[in-house]
Amino acid sequence: MASPQVSPSRFDLRAWIESARALGQIQDVPGAELKYELGAIAEINSRRGGPAFLFDQFANYPAGFRVMTGAAINPTTLALTLGIQGLPDKMAIVDSVAQLLKRVDETASNYPMEFVSSGPVMENRMAGDEVDLTKLPTPIFHEHDGGPYIGTGVIQINKDLDSDWVNAGTYRVHMQNKNTLGNFISETHHGHVIRKKFWDKGQPSPVVMSFGHHPLLLILGSFELPEGVDELSWIGAIAGQRVPVVRGPVTGLPIPAHSEIAIEGYAYPGKEMMEGPFGEFTGYYGGDRTMQPCVEVKAVYYRNQPIMLATPPGRPPHDYSYYGSVMKSAAVKESLRKAGVPGVKAVWISEASSSRSFIVTSIKQMYGGHATQAGMIAAFCQAGVDMARYSIVVDEDIDPTNMNDVIWALSSRCDPAEDIEVIRQGVTNTLDCTVTPEAKKEFKVWNSRAIIKAVRPYDRLCKGNYPKVAECSPELIRTTKEKWAHLFK
Repeated sequence: MASPQVSPSRFDLRAWIESARALGQIQDVPGAELKYELGAIAEINSRRGGPAFLFDQFANYPAGFRVMTGAAINPTTLALTLGIQGLPDKMAIVDSVAQLLKRVDETASNYPMEFVSSGPVMENRMAGDEVDLTKLPTPIFHEHDGGPYIGTGVIQINKDLDSDWVNAGTYRVHMQNKNTLGNFISETHHGHVIRKKFWDKGQPSPVVMSFGHHPLLLILGSFELPEGVDELSWIGAIAGQRVPVVRGPVTGLPIPAHSEIAIEGYAYPGKEMMEGPFGEFTGYYGGDRTMQPCVEVKAVYYRNQPIMLATPPGRPPHDYSYYGSVMKSAAVKESLRKAGVPGVKAVWISEASSSRSFIVTSIKQMYGGHATQAGMIAAFCQAGVDMARYSIVVDEDIDPTNMNDVIWALSSRCDPAEDIEVIRQGVTNTLDCTVTPEAKKEFKVWNSRAIIKAVRPYDRLCKGNYPKVAECSPELIRTTKEKWAHLFK
């Protein structure tokens, strides 16, 4: 039996906003223009790792209809969202998240979503001919974007045709008109795998989309989990309570009860519209206007004075590159642990690589071939495989987040002829700019990647004949900083 109407919970965006405001991490921005200006403001803010921006007072829209960007672009807001201690050091945060993922992996099955009778998302409804998404303020983020994108910080919910698996993913959603949405999903992503099962049987694929919600839903929606794993249960395990959902009156799919804005609809087999272009997380327009599947919206639900959650991508760093790097780095580190690779000290995937393509793993070498093993697994594990291009392994004295350290290791410990292996036909997707339009038409969607050992050769490490590093010892640095602290304020 469904539970009674839920009260504010761990999943309420408005409760998150109040907590963030108390930490000085909310900036109110009244009067910005939806066309380009909001996107430009968000871009400038993301490059400095600023607070979340809450936009309001849009021309020709009701007061209180809002858009939020920058939900987790710095350590403070990311820690608030995940419920971990806020730490300014990137590696400390990655370690905390890796431990969190280990715990959640073990406990997620205890937190299945919980169906409730109603929730704040049901305060207002539009159904059938009443549906008009243009009533919601929707930004056009970049000058070359093909129109307004209502879904950037979106959670898209689909249920597998052949099982009980419910997938929650983040895919781009283009507002085409008052009741039609363009829906680009790369073919390797679970959202497309699920909808194609329906289409192959000539059936429409039901879908729920949430366009405003607690940032925790966004972060897990954009996190790569294995096929068959329910993101909503992982969200519940992180929060320590089950995610309350309302059964959709149209599709029967779960709608997060505390969503700010949600829709139900169907993607019909063979029904497509022109979609894009859109400035993507790679920092490029990954494609021109192309025919893409679309969703017919049958119902819209929204709270009073709803808040749209937006995460405009672009040239990194962008609105979700920081938390993307943290989450993927932690996931790769956890994958290395699960694979039995010892001595892993740290992993960092650079924001500048679109939080995907430049993986640096530091290890304490323990045997011959150790660096090769770590580099290969980092580049091909589930968490690191998509669009990986460089997998660099460094010694434990190298900080993977410090490009001076990494470049020094590449320059002084890597012999290109001996220490770089190139692997061909690795996993990528259609947003990879190196994949040509002609290759996409021929289904040649793959890339190469380099496994780079920027470590001291293991044999010379064992013999102790690699030159010593010319730097002060950590103890000397510590005592000097204490004695001469006034010099380093």
